[in-house]
Amino acid sequence: MRVYIVRAMNLAARDSDSPSDPYVKVILGEKIYTERDNYKEDDMEPDIYKMFQFQSTFPGCPLLKIEFWDYDLLFGDDLIGATTIDLEDRYFSSDFKAFQHKPIEHRQLHHYSTEMS
Repeated sequence: MRVYIVRAMNLAARDSDSPSDPYVKVILGEKIYTERDNYKEDDMEPDIYKMFQFQSTFPGCPLLKIEFWDYDLLFGDDLIGATTIDLEDRYFSSDFKAFQHKPIEHRQLHHYSTEMS
């Protein structure tokens, strides 16, 4: 399967003195792609234009996780936000299969500090 990430919009700032320096991390099971070396300096709406390719089996595919991180050379990177996608839900959905060209999805990022317990 392939995951295309086009851009991020309205990312939350994680730096106190400047906009974040975001990069994306895409995770499916044990496979992790990170674009840390390609972070976007001071950009709250970065263009990503990347494709990530995974192999998995259905049923039994783990959740796909997409994370945006704020690069920090000295004090460690900070999570900006994350989203998870149930690929099995799409794979077995007749509605999703009906699209000849899969639609572009807009996903809300979540951060543990903003979630209600």
